[in-house]
Amino acid sequence: MVHIHVHASSALEAPEANSLLVFHVQGTTLSAPLQHLDQALGGELSAILADGEWTGKKSQVAHVRIGGRLSAQHLYLVGLGEADKLTSETVRQAAGTAARHLRGPVANVVLDAPEHARATVEGLLMGLYTFKGYKSDAPDAQKEEKRLRQLTILSADNVDAEVEAGRIAGEAVCYARDLINERANLLHPLTFAERAVQTGEAAGLHVEVLDEQQLQELGMNLLLAVGKGSDIPPRLVILRYNGAPESQDVLGIVGKGVTYDTGGYIIKPETGMGDMHTDMGGAACVLAAMKALAERQLPINVIGVLCLAENMISGRAFKPGDIAVAFNGKTVELIDTDCEGRLVLADGIAYVKHLGATKIVDTATLTGAVTVALGREAASLFGNDESFLEQVQQAGAAVGEKLFPLPNYPEYQSLIESTVADYINYSGRNAAAIAGGVFLTAFADDVPFVHIDMANMSTVKSTKGYQVEGATAFSTRTLLALAEQLVNK
Repeated sequence: MVHIHVHASSALEAPEANSLLVFHVQGTTLSAPLQHLDQALGGELSAILADGEWTGKKSQVAHVRIGGRLSAQHLYLVGLGEADKLTSETVRQAAGTAARHLRGPVANVVLDAPEHARATVEGLLMGLYTFKGYKSDAPDAQKEEKRLRQLTILSADNVDAEVEAGRIAGEAVCYARDLINERANLLHPLTFAERAVQTGEAAGLHVEVLDEQQLQELGMNLLLAVGKGSDIPPRLVILRYNGAPESQDVLGIVGKGVTYDTGGYIIKPETGMGDMHTDMGGAACVLAAMKALAERQLPINVIGVLCLAENMISGRAFKPGDIAVAFNGKTVELIDTDCEGRLVLADGIAYVKHLGATKIVDTATLTGAVTVALGREAASLFGNDESFLEQVQQAGAAVGEKLFPLPNYPEYQSLIESTVADYINYSGRNAAAIAGGVFLTAFADDVPFVHIDMANMSTVKSTKGYQVEGATAFSTRTLLALAEQLVNK
């Protein structure tokens, strides 16, 4: 873990550090901190800019060796691009890129624009993320010695609150990434539930875990259907945060937690099967967001629900065409065993409504169809309330997570109509991402509801900006930002 401190000072009065990081907007004169540094370095920074060796374009990093001229050993100049295009997301991405250049164990970061304090810290923490993995070789001692352990934010302004908010959000993302990157033999419904209890209780949340017998008694037969093919039984985890006990408003956030998805009898192809341990990404994001909410102590009531199951093949597994009765009493024709995510979520959504949620959001790696529709630039939204849907979209925009609303025309209701049950869980490839949203919305009834399908955004194949190869934990910060918006409405 990287410890973050705030130091009210200019760069030249900073505590000793191995690395010093300073941001610069392309095409502008040197900021006051950079002017001081330029003088101390005999005009070297001005020369770098004059020669075009470094221009300050977005996420461009220049390394200047100090050579004893300052207390730090290394100076990193980080470009923010053009001033008229500067956003918090630009800063976040640049900070994520710069973080991997820093040489530790101690680094100072000059914050010239206090309004970007939170984005800077988020980007640094997310960019520094690594998944430790399970290699048997002992870690390189020299690399471990140089690993960054402490960041000091240098600012003449009071940015303590924003830095703390950025720290909590950044650490929440890293926590969720660890869960998503974990392998399915180590993180299954039982061990995931155990981690949720440990994490939730440590954060001060009230945590309840429903086992298979309790699920059966409650009639959560969709979650049970998905999980019954595995030797490891399903679990439903409920995490409660009561930050506004005098309020009747309750935000419900529900996460898909299919810890491994074979596709069931409609088995997935070999390509991509090895990544199916990440199909619990929604549940990881919900757990991380609940942890962060408690740390922020926001005055809001939130119930988080993790729908945990393994979708496996055995003599007990559910079959295409089976019928199951959901928690809310509706019957579902389970025509596609690889459309299992909407089944576990349906019971979770109906249950969080039963627990008193007045607004509900789910997040899930739900469909491959969302990648066909949107590529890998934005996750999709679907909902039954335009105002709430817009609020979720704005929450995502505030933290740099792009969310694009899909249409909810009445005609799309036909996508979930069954000839033998109330609903069907698959109706073909046409409008498949929308069909998932239509199905889930039916279980929210009249409660304002938004579905986030982030299957296309949940992992990345290469490292860039604040995204590191592997899990992204996309939607964690959107859920946190949504809670903040609801507090400040």
